[in-house]
Amino acid sequence: MAAALLGASCLTAMAATAITPALTGLADTFADVPHIELLAKIAMTLPALVIAVSAAGLGVLVDRLGARAVLVASALLFALAGSAGLYVGRLDLLLASRALLGVAIAGLSTGTLALIGMLYQGADRRGIIGYQGAAMSFGGMAFLILGGLLASYGWRWSFASYLLALAVLPLLLRNLPRTIPVRAAASEPDTGETSWCRLAFAYVAAFLGMILFYVIPVHLPFHLAEHGVAEPALAAYALALATLTSGATSFLYKQVSERLAPVTTVTLVFLLIAGGEALIAEGFYPRMLAGVAVAGIAAGLLLPTVGGLVLAAAAARHHGRFAGGLASCLFLGQFVAPFGVEMVKVLVGDVFAGTAVIAVALAAAMTACRFLPMSGRLS
Repeated sequence: MAAALLGASCLTAMAATAITPALTGLADTFADVPHIELLAKIAMTLPALVIAVSAAGLGVLVDRLGARAVLVASALLFALAGSAGLYVGRLDLLLASRALLGVAIAGLSTGTLALIGMLYQGADRRGIIGYQGAAMSFGGMAFLILGGLLASYGWRWSFASYLLALAVLPLLLRNLPRTIPVRAAASEPDTGETSWCRLAFAYVAAFLGMILFYVIPVHLPFHLAEHGVAEPALAAYALALATLTSGATSFLYKQVSERLAPVTTVTLVFLLIAGGEALIAEGFYPRMLAGVAVAGIAAGLLLPTVGGLVLAAAAARHHGRFAGGLASCLFLGQFVAPFGVEMVKVLVGDVFAGTAVIAVALAAAMTACRFLPMSGRLS
């Protein structure tokens, strides 16, 4: 069962990464289309926007139809819509397929977290949530490499990587329960109450944390060029390092959660982002690498912490819709990050120094939240 959940979680990391190496080839193929460079970038980011819009609604479907049905349908749609670039000859249809891919990823993100909430409790839940974060990080890195290898045969071949969902589909059909076992459902009584304070905290932390972290992949290549590091591969190495440290940290999340309360962990996340971006701002490549690694640690702590908070705060019968709300916050933060970069650039000038200061201020605000009725450990 865990293999099915982690396999589905790996797929959610492919929202954009798999086709990143194909963007220039796509732009060349449709060079006669006005504003093709902008449209190529939209093809990469469109799934994140659609996820943000559709995840909450899909969460309601999870609660009504069951997580298994939504996950199976989403995996099928993921394979069909994701691989459309292999054979679709029109740009408008390709963009439409990317929108459908966003719906599929929203279903996978929401269904996996909701099912974790239904099947695991206490320390077991914290462990599987950490493994889920690691699977997403390492999966994103693996699919980026795979997409690059396939793109060497032609830009369309990058889209073939989305067919890996067909390998996950048998795991979902064979291992996921059609109904939740009684002992699993009963081990965490559903009182019907939802802690709105905890939910709001988790949503805000997820949204703001994603914006601040995604400043790095959005702006790092330009920052490197400004400091005389123009080789694109060096930016790729730095981002791969962030993914590596994020995955390693998520893998150890269970041990961290046994020592730190969620509010303390979120405060630490923003401090780590601040420290990482302060190092990046110095412009010396080895220090930039150190900064990216530190920020990756922050991301590795953020995702399982907010996921666990949502599951602990929401009534069990509403896990789907509130997991969908969390997915909306996370992917909306990713989509908003480029606009945040431009705003900081206009107001401050130095993007990474400015976001480091903002992250420190948010860490102070998170610290104040420990006095609200949610600072205890996850049950």
